[in-house]
Amino acid sequence: MSQLQRQIMVDAGLHQPKVRRKVHIHPLRERRKQRGELVQIDGSYHAWLEDRAEKACLLLFVDDAASEILAGEFMGHESFWAYSALCMRYFRQYGLPEDFFTDRFSVFRVNHTNVTTTDAQTQFERAMAELGIELLCATSPQAKGRVERAYQTLQDRLVKELRLAGIDHYQAANAFLADYISVYNQNFGVEPILPSDCHEPLLPDNDLDLIFSKRETRTLTKDLQFQFERAVYQIVSDRPAYALQGRKVMVCQSTDGKITVLLNKDRLNYKRFVRQPKRAPLTPAKAIDWKPAADHPRRTYGKKINGEPISVPN
Repeated sequence: MSQLQRQIMVDAGLHQPKVRRKVHIHPLRERRKQRGELVQIDGSYHAWLEDRAEKACLLLFVDDAASEILAGEFMGHESFWAYSALCMRYFRQYGLPEDFFTDRFSVFRVNHTNVTTTDAQTQFERAMAELGIELLCATSPQAKGRVERAYQTLQDRLVKELRLAGIDHYQAANAFLADYISVYNQNFGVEPILPSDCHEPLLPDNDLDLIFSKRETRTLTKDLQFQFERAVYQIVSDRPAYALQGRKVMVCQSTDGKITVLLNKDRLNYKRFVRQPKRAPLTPAKAIDWKPAADHPRRTYGKKINGEPISVPN
């Protein structure tokens, strides 16, 4: 069909031209100049051990300036606890970076539009704010290309290395990964523009176990009690009761289930009382509205004529 014929058919309404898809251009972005200035973090589900184990999620922290893997670990899935454990290990080894670059996963940001002020921040965002780390969220996978390319390489090379090593469970895979990261950085890392390092050392008041805990607010009753996860907590304090009644406290739960109660920044002592489950109520037999089916043996039990069972009317 010539261009003229096509145009005539379009004008007559006999042909619908295709709409050219808009091409999105992803221009190159300059690397950051120093290590620790920007660290890209992400997780990738993959059959890292092929058919020898189930799929797992590999979490990676990749430096933007040097393309080096700063931390990595196989986890069951992406979660606040998974990223918290890797962050604590990374911070204790290198210090605190200036910025984290992530995707829009629900661990990193609240994606709902109708949220209140208290719900507008995730637990991970709150932890980063306490440590002074800015959390940047990418709008496309291409924006965090350093960590994406690292996954492409590892899904080819690391899978083969794990197979050759005969590893069939992820505990051994994590031990192997710790040594493999140095090999990867040697082969694929680049020299940053500036040799200095932007990581800030941890301060004495940076209690990582407390910072990377899930937190919820509770209000103390007149008896200085509050409930949390089906348990009652009784505050034990030398202060007069009126000084604490109605006060809001922060309940912090660590990854191992340890509970810390904070009033502002002060820790409060408490006693924990577990609620006993109630017994199931007894139901009288007459209250059970049940009728046997038409062909149920109960309808003909004990009713026979000449040795043959007969039906009993409903």
